[in-house]
Amino acid sequence: MASPKQFTRVAIVGAGPAGFFTADHLTYGDGGQIVVDLIERLPTPLGLLRYGVAPDHPNIKAAGATFEEILDRPDVNLLCNVDVGNDVTVEEIRANYDAVVYATGASSDRRLGIPGEDLPGSISATSFVKWYNGHPEGDRFDALEAESVAIIGAGNVALDVARILLKSADDFAITDVPHRVLEVLRGNKVRDVHVFGRRGPQYAKFTTKELRELGELDGVDVVLDPRHLEGIDPDGHTPAVKRNLKVLAGWAERELTGAGRRLHLHFDTRPVEVMGQGAMSGLRVEESIGGETRQWDLDAQMMLRSVGYRALPFPGVPFDEETATIPSEASRVVRSGAPSMGEYVVGWVKRGPTGILGTNRADAEDAVESLKADIAGGMYDAGGLKPGVAQLLRDRGISCVDRSSWTAIAAHEALHGETHGRGNVKVDTWDELLDAAGVRSNSPVSQGP
Repeated sequence: MASPKQFTRVAIVGAGPAGFFTADHLTYGDGGQIVVDLIERLPTPLGLLRYGVAPDHPNIKAAGATFEEILDRPDVNLLCNVDVGNDVTVEEIRANYDAVVYATGASSDRRLGIPGEDLPGSISATSFVKWYNGHPEGDRFDALEAESVAIIGAGNVALDVARILLKSADDFAITDVPHRVLEVLRGNKVRDVHVFGRRGPQYAKFTTKELRELGELDGVDVVLDPRHLEGIDPDGHTPAVKRNLKVLAGWAERELTGAGRRLHLHFDTRPVEVMGQGAMSGLRVEESIGGETRQWDLDAQMMLRSVGYRALPFPGVPFDEETATIPSEASRVVRSGAPSMGEYVVGWVKRGPTGILGTNRADAEDAVESLKADIAGGMYDAGGLKPGVAQLLRDRGISCVDRSSWTAIAAHEALHGETHGRGNVKVDTWDELLDAAGVRSNSPVSQGP
């Protein structure tokens, strides 16, 4: 067996949770033999931790402190504002690194495929989440004029969106939501939020903690037809499902208070058609309860589909359109039916959008185990450290947000919050993020909208 190379340089494409956990496993206690470059298309790192976790869940966001510690390691470099496939090709990355790990996540969403889905007012929950989290490519919602909103999906993202719409805007003043988002929430006209799950409550993907939160919102009644719970034996399900069913049963028995806002939960109900002329005005659904199926129409001016994230392909990397993942074996990328030397994949783009934040830690550990086994097995030639792409990008005039630039953004956001009498407040435009970082803009193609 060949001797392991003394130094190995690894590119991780994607600086979200999966990328950070991978960098952690690669560099923790390795004696500096592995150097990692975290390459990110956006001008900021952290991925879904920054742009996906709800702003009123600070305990989950606290994981960012651990990621900052990883960035402080001398053998971890940050290269944000770099569009792989445009600023630099996958082939160039493979040539300038011993190994590359794809951790690009799942930034798009799945569609319902029903008539009227493209009417104004019908949008993806993904775009709404990006908006309230200050994503620089998020859509802009200048007002929330709808009084009745339908949310399609029975997972935690659906609950997050429902909570944002129903909660008092004052509760978000202590969070990091952009100031323009807070002002829109202050004018929020939503009174009824309907959450639809196409199967029974025992199949919902809610976690109990997030489910309970909805029942504790001030000024909100929870409306649930008890017939949705009939015939379900809790003993036949997992402890998590039992907890959820217990919460739902309590809500079904709760007296309504006449609160100004209401959360309606519908199970065994699927959308059939988004209705309206020129804009959404209603939703036709099909409901099955007690062996009977009927269709009924809901007055609603907005629909948010929350039926799953979907990864997107990028040039130079194999992609399975059916599963929306990069094909792999033991975290090694598969090209032409065989594992490709020096290419690995981790996170949602590997396994699909499943699990919670911590799931990525174990997934990253598996990928790093395969990578280190390949190093020990002599897959990589002995020799000096490969150059990486930082100099290549400089030669092309590509401006990167590095560790110090990211620190400057964080400082700017703290100051930005002070001007509004708040704590840290996110900057939500690409240009302002780069200005705060002291970095000039690259090409419009790299920047996105």
